[in-house]
Amino acid sequence: MNLISSISKSVLLCISLCVLSCNKDTTSNELTLSYQYLEDKTWHLDYSQTSSLTKTYIGQSTYFINFRKDKKTIDSDGLDGTYSVEKINNQLQIHVQAVTMQLNPIEYIYNIESIGAKHLVLSYTTAGTITNLFYSIK
Repeated sequence: MNLISSISKSVLLCISLCVLSCNKDTTSNELTLSYQYLEDKTWHLDYSQTSSLTKTYIGQSTYFINFRKDKKTIDSDGLDGTYSVEKINNQLQIHVQAVTMQLNPIEYIYNIESIGAKHLVLSYTTAGTITNLFYSIK
């Protein structure tokens, strides 16, 4: 009985160690991949969607934003600043701290809904209403 109890404890310990060692923190990988998708590209706004209202900008000269590899950003509105990608409450987000052309500071946060090599979907909430922004690489 004592030998069986010792073996059972050893097996249980081995299984516990295997389970704990297989549990990986994927946040670092998600952040790295997000930066790789964002960097050194100019993202053009194709359309926005708020509730049932969709505004399409495909084929038009409209808003764009550039995320550089050095973590600096500039957009078509003249906002110039820095950005970071973070994971807050299990949600990837882009945090931008910039200044306007009149040198007024501005900070905004977008949730990353979807990110890939050529498509990006961001969202933000204003007064309880969610707006999705659909970007692509031209």
